[in-house]
Parts: sequence; structure tokens; C-alpha cells
Amino acid sequence: MTERFNKYCEEAASADLPSSEDEEDIEDDDTCSAQQLAREFRNFRPKDESGVSLQRDYVLCLDADRGFSRIAAGLSSSAVHIFNLDANGGGRLEKFCFLPPSDSKSSICGVRFLDEGPDNVLVGSTNGYVLLYDLRVKGEQARFRHTQNDKGQLPVSKSITCFDRNANGRIVCSGTEQHMSNVHLLFFDVRERSFMGAYNESHEDDITSLRFHDRNPDLLVTGSIDGLVNLFDVKESDEDEALLNTINTESSVGRLQWHRNVYEKDMVSCITHQHEFKMYECQEGDEVFSLERLYITAAIRRKNPSNCTPINAHNQEDGGLFLLAGTNFNKGEVLRSFNVTSKTKLEPLANYLGNKQIVRDSVFDAKRGLLVTGGESGIVTVWAEQDSSEASGSEKLKVKAGKKNHKKTPY
Repeated sequence: MTERFNKYCEEAASADLPSSEDEEDIEDDDTCSAQQLAREFRNFRPKDESGVSLQRDYVLCLDADRGFSRIAAGLSSSAVHIFNLDANGGGRLEKFCFLPPSDSKSSICGVRFLDEGPDNVLVGSTNGYVLLYDLRVKGEQARFRHTQNDKGQLPVSKSITCFDRNANGRIVCSGTEQHMSNVHLLFFDVRERSFMGAYNESHEDDITSLRFHDRNPDLLVTGSIDGLVNLFDVKESDEDEALLNTINTESSVGRLQWHRNVYEKDMVSCITHQHEFKMYECQEGDEVFSLERLYITAAIRRKNPSNCTPINAHNQEDGGLFLLAGTNFNKGEVLRSFNVTSKTKLEPLANYLGNKQIVRDSVFDAKRGLLVTGGESGIVTVWAEQDSSEASGSEKLKVKAGKKNHKKTPY
């Protein structure tokens, strides 16, 4: 497999690639036959699909509760659709409720279920606040926003770019844009509905991603356009004491995720705005490996790196890790994933047949092997491995609500 992979990389590297500015007109194709794709990749098809809007709304972000029984989809209109996902393994979506836009002039910057249950949802808005909803009752339950320059704090941007809650659902942290040369991590107490404090000195540009550890409520990793990935112990109120490690990715950070290796060591993956995929052992800060766009393109058996982008990294039940990658060629019809163990071991995993959109986000249920994606055609799709007995039926699956075509937007 490694020899084949190296051959793909060599062929791609020798190609005369056009400028990414001309991406809409760039042709692309597979590097192998359909028969070889079928041998190397497992075929996944939609188990169910639902359109979220009749307007020109993208699905920008997704989240699932711990039991993977409910899916939240955040739209470019800043509205949120909530779906129930059946628990019997059928992968069927049922629309549960709709959270209307809180501000027509703002955009959404994330959705997260607050705790282990499926009823409390946090919605981040770029106009500076995070809203808490209890889906059992109507209306917002709390609004987390820092608006005052209290106790000598530096001026805070009115716009946030990302947020997360910690593992026990007691702290919400939001990251801001750069404002008056300052960038902030803002912390809120969920129970007290109050502002706790801020870290103000560890980043120098817009914070683009922040993730609390999924088991340790005190560990937080943050990334920024400045290229830095910072690891914090949020028990410490003093920022210098809280900062455990700083990693320089030498790129602009796009998306961070927590993982664990076979030795149960904490790892952090980073997808950059240059479409690279990097993995770090976070306590020591050592880079485990780095995959350039060229390698990712070769791993999903495509020819043109300018059309290929990593979307998200997901943990598998056996402790493995896979990377989901797609293209913006032909409305994103090519969507594939591969197992990642090292830079030289990228094993084909899944080919998602029948994809109808450029995918923006994904969540994965490791126990049932279900992948849920959302993207630029406003569709939420549940993917499962195709059984030979259901191949003909899956071809005829229709989107439940109408959708609009969008202009091609690169990842």
C-alpha cells in the first residue's frame, strides 16, 4: 500500500497545477479506476437526508449529544435546526425543533450540546454572545456576553469567532477577533450565568478554534490565525500559570480536535487554512506528523490538490483516527475518508457515494459507524456503510425539503 501511495504522490507532484484562484474552472479526476476504488474503499451511502431551508442557507456547523440521539445544525442565517436521530441503527432523521435567528445581522459561530443530555444547546453568534436554550421549553435561558471593561480588563471585541463548553458543562469559553491589537478568551460560569474572567495575552490574532478536552474539564486547547496552538489549565486564573504549552504550527489554524493514541496519550489534530493536517502530542508539543494537501489528495485518490480539502478528523471505536476530505469540484460530489496512523500509512477507508454538496462540517458516531455531514446546499446527511441488499434502494433516496443551488465556494 505504501509503494502505491508514494507513486500517487509522485504523479501528483509532477503535475502542472493551475492557480487556486481559478478553482471553479479546474478539472479533476480519480487517479485509479472505479473498480480499484471499490476494492480499496468501503462504500457508504445516505441513510437519510433533510434539507434545512428553502433559502440560500449553508449548514456551517454540526453537533451531536453524547448519546448521538439528537443533531444540531447551525445555518449561515444564524438559525439552528434540531433533529432526532433514531436509536435503532436506522439512521433516520426527524425534525424536532427550530431555533430562529437571534440577530439577522450576525452569523453563527458554533453549536454545542451543553452536557450529556440532548436538551440543552448552546448557540454562538458572531455579534458577541453565546445563547443557552432548553429544548423542553420555549425561548433562551441565558446569554453569555462580556460587555463591560470591568476591573482593569482590556477592551473586548464585540465579535466572537468560536466557543466551547467544558466536559462537565460548567464553563463556557469564547474566543474573539482581534480588537485594538488585543485578542481574548472569555470565560463564563454556566450555573451562575456570570462572567468569570479572561486570558488576554496568549494570542496575537483572531482565535479561530477552541476545544475543551472531552474528559478533563480543566484542559483547553486554542488556535489562532497567528499560527499558535495553546494548551491551558483553566483551573488557574492567572494566564501565565494556566498556559501549559505553546505549539507553533507555522501556519494559520483552522480547526482543532482532541484525540488519544494507542498509549492513551492526549493528542491534538490541527487542520490549517492552507489545507494541511497536523498532529501533535500536546503535553510535550512534539509534532507527530504533518500531511500537506498533496498527500491528502493522493490518499483519497484524486489528481488535483487545488480541489481537495480536509474537513474533519474523527476518533474510531478501536482507537483509530480517520480524516474526512472532500473536493469543491462538481459541487463537491467526491467525499472520502482514510485512516491515519502516520504520514506514510494512509489507508483508504470510505467512499461516500451520492454526495450532493460541498461539506462544511461533520460529526461521527463511533459505536454505530454513522457519519453526519452538513454543507453548502443546506442538507444534513446521515451516512452508513452500504449493505448489498439495500444498494438499489439507497440510490433513490430524496432530500426531504427543497434545496437551492449555490455558487461554488472554495473550502
